[in-house]
Amino acid sequence: MKLRLVATIVLGVAVLTGCSDSPKLAGSAVVINGNVVPASSVADRVDKVRAQIQVTDPSLISEVPSLIQINQRAVDHFIRAALFEEAVAREGINVTQRDVEAYRDEVFAQYAKETIEAQLVSQNAVPADDVEGFMREIMIQRILMEKLAPGADNQTQFIAMTDYLTALSDELGVELNPRFGTWDPSNLITTPGDQTLAVPLPISLG
Repeated sequence: MKLRLVATIVLGVAVLTGCSDSPKLAGSAVVINGNVVPASSVADRVDKVRAQIQVTDPSLISEVPSLIQINQRAVDHFIRAALFEEAVAREGINVTQRDVEAYRDEVFAQYAKETIEAQLVSQNAVPADDVEGFMREIMIQRILMEKLAPGADNQTQFIAMTDYLTALSDELGVELNPRFGTWDPSNLITTPGDQTLAVPLPISLG
């Protein structure tokens, strides 16, 4: 099932919401093009994901993510979402709410809603209230790939999009609070740093 964004195979990193050495980053998880993503926003998303996993049917989850993995995927979400929205503005991409709803209904018709939500929350740290947002980004990704490499095979298009987003990341500037690790623009993921927690914290399904 092709319900994945760029670089969904990720490393674990812990979110620590303490102060930063830089006043600009204090209280923030990341600053993108001058726009601040508060650490509290990341924490809220992590809390939603953890709570949903706790009540999800264990048979629908192939592997329970650690708290570190959830934290990193949450941070990655905010960074990549900002990059995609910038790409939408620059490339004139238009995905309407009706488009998203149609795609959602198509996916739910092919796979049970509960199965989709369980996969997204456990593998991508996408809470149930952001499933449509995730699907919108998939649609944006597909359109962008085709615009960048018209008619090319999927791998060529994917590489073109990755290169585009990497260059966009460098241009806009992605400043990650050291407590959240470091941003790897070539792979479009965050990676652990010296100030991040190195021991994974398991979550029990209870």
